[in-house]
Amino acid sequence: MHFDEIMERLGRVVNTPVKPIPEEALQKEREIFYKKHAKSLELFEEAKNYIPGGVEHNLATTKPFPLAMDRAKGYRMWDVDGNEYVDYLLCGAPIILGHHYDPLDNEVIKTIKEKGPSTGLTSEFEILAAKKICEHMPSVERVRFLQSGTEADMAALRIARAYTGRNKVVKVEGSYHGWYDTYVMNLHIPGTGGLNSKGIPPSAYEHLLEVKPNDFEGLEKIFKEYGDDIACMVLEPVGGESGVHPVHPDWNKRCRELCTDHGALLIFDEVVTGFRLDMGGAQKYFGINPDLTVLGKIVAHGYPSAGAVAGKAEIMDICGESMGNKPYLGGTLAANPITCCACYHAIRLIEETDAVAKSTAFADRLVSELNQLFATRPDLPFFLYNFGPIIHYVTTGFFAVDITGPQAMEVFRRKDVAEEYQMVASNQGINSLAGTRMYTCLQHDEEALQRTLAAWEYILSLIPKA
Repeated sequence: MHFDEIMERLGRVVNTPVKPIPEEALQKEREIFYKKHAKSLELFEEAKNYIPGGVEHNLATTKPFPLAMDRAKGYRMWDVDGNEYVDYLLCGAPIILGHHYDPLDNEVIKTIKEKGPSTGLTSEFEILAAKKICEHMPSVERVRFLQSGTEADMAALRIARAYTGRNKVVKVEGSYHGWYDTYVMNLHIPGTGGLNSKGIPPSAYEHLLEVKPNDFEGLEKIFKEYGDDIACMVLEPVGGESGVHPVHPDWNKRCRELCTDHGALLIFDEVVTGFRLDMGGAQKYFGINPDLTVLGKIVAHGYPSAGAVAGKAEIMDICGESMGNKPYLGGTLAANPITCCACYHAIRLIEETDAVAKSTAFADRLVSELNQLFATRPDLPFFLYNFGPIIHYVTTGFFAVDITGPQAMEVFRRKDVAEEYQMVASNQGINSLAGTRMYTCLQHDEEALQRTLAAWEYILSLIPKA
């Protein structure tokens, strides 16, 4: 779907009154949810005694309460009550071969048995994994492994400042670059300001410059005013929140041009898009080479302690300078043999199975067939669009509401209704991200497609026709 059509349809959703499931039907669904997920509720109540809020996973759907999972295989996942789900969360995107993929697991198990978990020193897999990343990503000549996407985003900013001798960073409102102080401003939805910034001193934002999504005029103004002080611009190349705020076709190109003209570095946050949108990441997909690339959990296909900052040799090599002349980066478990083994073999297996193309083909079909289903209800402006195997489904459009305008308070109502739809989807055995996003993998098949269509047909049946 073209950018202009996506934006037009997003506007239509936001300007159409939200349509909740009637309370009587919703109450029946709540009763079903509580009955089907009794053990999850029991664990949640116990967790609240030991874990703040009873849940610590950003990706969890929390209403009426978070579900506790037991195991996963392929595209299927089972909770502690034995309910089976078609999983479109996929650990927030890194699982593209499918859960518990035997050829990958066998290699990791072999490494654990033969080499142990970690020594704190270099292993051969560290080099093999870095080489694999360099083989595929057009702009990458050096790789520095870290332990998460957040750490990698932190490191990229520090490297950019050390390399340029400047301090300011340009960020797009509504984008997500982890939970580092400087980045936690206007999080998720443009215009929310410091809503999520408790515990962060105002001084953390002294050098932060922000621009609205696709605001070419605003971007030009920032570079005109601060160009000589800008160390870098960091962005999600498909748009904020992995494309929830879709990127204009010319946006990345103009960002590249302005950074080049002003001597600033362009950073692509490819935590989600790397080895999912394309084997060469969004940079290959769009034909735009950043100076630095941030990678996260997909580096190890869901195995823990995974992240990396990568880029041109000239820039990255300052990380190898003598003590006192380099940006300080650390992490005892970074680049451990397990993570790097998983990285090397995951990329190799994604190559061999053509997982990106096959996951994209399934996503294209799912988007097409669900859009056809939604078209049977012209009173509901629901629709889907996708960037390869990254699918966005829009029902209430709470992410697209102008938080600074007269509809600002609509965000909360729209989010509540989206979560009600999500609860029903869970009852129907569909697991996705926050009522807005789905990721596809190599294992999704015809059965997964039909179960998803049937679930949404049922959800639509609960919403009265206008």
